[in-house]
Amino acid sequence: MSEKQWVRVARALADPTRLSLFRTIAEQGEMSCGALAERFPVAQSTVSHHLNVLINAGLVEMRKQGQHHLFRVCAQPLREFCQQMQQLLAQATASQSLVAPCEETLESDQEGLL
Repeated sequence: MSEKQWVRVARALADPTRLSLFRTIAEQGEMSCGALAERFPVAQSTVSHHLNVLINAGLVEMRKQGQHHLFRVCAQPLREFCQQMQQLLAQATASQSLVAPCEETLESDQEGLL
């Protein structure tokens, strides 16, 4: 997966509404825009916009069935994204100098909140 595509996927899933839409489609297998709009407190045009972002990221595909547009999850781009995230995590944890300062900062931040 190219870095540009990786960023598209990350940005698409970073929005809470899009992530919820993505989860709902994944759970149901396939859904129409109208059915999705009924489940979310946003206008159908907003659902459509979010679906287009997910499509452009390669995470969702659309097919027509009569007058309906049905959306389903594309698993491969998400698998590739997760693999690259795992590689990044492995690289970060391989070097204790990168991990230790983060843990120390987190502990000191938590102490300051108490």
